[in-house]
Amino acid sequence: MTDDPHGTRTIQLGTPVLALNDEHLGTVRDVHPHYLIVGQEGEHGELEIPVHAIAGIDGGSLRLSVNREALTAVDDNETAHRQLGEQG
Repeated sequence: MTDDPHGTRTIQLGTPVLALNDEHLGTVRDVHPHYLIVGQEGEHGELEIPVHAIAGIDGGSLRLSVNREALTAVDDNETAHRQLGEQG
C-alpha cells in the first residue's frame, strides 16, 4: 500500500487548473493525498478539488472532469484553524 494512492506527489504547486468547460480556475496552491487546493492570485475563494475530478495534465495545465459548480469552496475560517493545528 502506498501513502500516495492517487499520484498527487507529481502535481506541482503553481500548475494552472482548467475546468471541463476550459474555465481557468486558478493554480494549485496545496496538494494533499485526496484533494488539491486551487486559488487565484490575490483572491479569496479557494476551491477544494477531489482527486477523482482530475482528468489529467495537458499542455502543462491540470484538466478537470467537472466544472466550477461541482466543486466545493474552501471555508477560510476552517482553513485558518487547520493551519494553526486547532480543532474547529
